[in-house]
Amino acid sequence: MPASPQREQLSRTMSRYLVLGFALLIVLMAGLAGHAVWQIKELKARMSDIVDVRNRKIQLATDLQEASYNRHNSLVYQVLAEDAFARDENFQLYIKWGYHVGDARNKLKALPLDAFERANLMQQDQLVAQIILLQEEISDLAARGEMDAARARLAAHLRPLNLQYTEVIESLRRHERDLIRAALLQAQQATDRAIGLHLWLGSVLILLAVAIAVITQRLLKRHARIIYAQVSELERAGTLLEHQAMHDPLTGLANRALFYRRLEEAIQHASEEQFSLLVLYIDLDDFKQINDTHGHAAGDALLLAVARRLHQVARKSDTSARLGGDEFALLFVGIETTGSCAELCQKVEHEISQPVYYDNDSFALACSIGYALYPRDGCKLDDLLNAADTKMYEVKRARKLASG
Repeated sequence: MPASPQREQLSRTMSRYLVLGFALLIVLMAGLAGHAVWQIKELKARMSDIVDVRNRKIQLATDLQEASYNRHNSLVYQVLAEDAFARDENFQLYIKWGYHVGDARNKLKALPLDAFERANLMQQDQLVAQIILLQEEISDLAARGEMDAARARLAAHLRPLNLQYTEVIESLRRHERDLIRAALLQAQQATDRAIGLHLWLGSVLILLAVAIAVITQRLLKRHARIIYAQVSELERAGTLLEHQAMHDPLTGLANRALFYRRLEEAIQHASEEQFSLLVLYIDLDDFKQINDTHGHAAGDALLLAVARRLHQVARKSDTSARLGGDEFALLFVGIETTGSCAELCQKVEHEISQPVYYDNDSFALACSIGYALYPRDGCKLDDLLNAADTKMYEVKRARKLASG
């Protein structure tokens, strides 16, 4: 039976509507897929910016902290060195690390900065100006041989400024880490919202829309895993950078900054709980001669051996640190008597004096140890450090006189 013109018109109308409907469906799905791809690319670009720029700022802040630390150490060694050639060598290192400080600061200033970062760098500028004046004054005093005056200025004025400067840099590092966490949280929330939107739109469409929505969901989940992996990697990198900033790269012991921080905390705790602390300063004797004769690889092996032995002597509640070069320190918590101090010094000296074997050679180490007992020798960080440092140099001079 031939179809009536009315039915044919209806069929053609339905076909047109179906074609238009499927065309609209395809356009909607194409738009949905295009939007998903665009959003994923935007998220990846945002993550790349976070990882590259913020990590760059954290790395530059870490480099700046390390260079400032080494510049200060070079000045300290210049003041403490008794030999004119050693003072000159430390002066050259002082100039070198000053260049690295300026280079890291210039690179930081060249990056895009927010208000906090600009304020932080301005605060650094003010502290750096004060520190440079003090450093030049102390360096001049050391060059003229006025060591007592140089050491007094170093302990009374420069050390607190350097600690303040280190905290300013650390606040910049914390700021960058906080921004990274906030940006990552925003990226994660945006990803979650995108997933919800596409799932809801997919449920509205018919079978094709559902199929395409499933594909889009898989695509988003795949990129979400990438984002979550980047978050984990960023957290691991942040933890590693923080560890590197507070630990000696060769021995893995606490560095000077971490040792000072733990000593400050221990002093506060000891004052509240009424217990004693013992600070040991340890300087290896004639270590430079071993380095010059057998090479830096042998010297590094000896430093690692000393670090292991100090770590074994220290308890879990104590702290072993490498302050720089051939200088080490120990912080013992809960030492009650002067006799215990002497016994610990003897034990540390005995452990260090054990032979070290390296590359078919045997090395016999000797060390000079000075100690300070809290609160007997002082109730402040600088007092304890100065007391231990003075006793260590007294021991070193007595050994030189005895051997001479």
